[in-house]
Amino acid sequence: MLENKYDYKISKADKNGNVYYHFPKDEDEFKEAVVKNGGMSVYVYQDDKLIDEFHTKSQGYKWTSPVFNYLKTMNKNRERFYRYYKNCKLFAVVD
Repeated sequence: MLENKYDYKISKADKNGNVYYHFPKDEDEFKEAVVKNGGMSVYVYQDDKLIDEFHTKSQGYKWTSPVFNYLKTMNKNRERFYRYYKNCKLFAVVD
């Protein structure tokens, strides 16, 4: 599982029990790396099993929104992550 692989910044659980992680831990460093490297991958685990994954492409501009807010509002089947998933761990890592 990805949880032990890196030193993540970890969110508090949202109302559906989801917890969000990002690496690098420093938010500015994470944002800069996503823009510079062209994207990030988000892996969704439930009960220690990988159930979904997403690979985003950066638009190549400065990222200004908070990382956890961005992750929570990403979409799956036109539903925001924070509503779509329940009791999951979502890991965002720079590509």
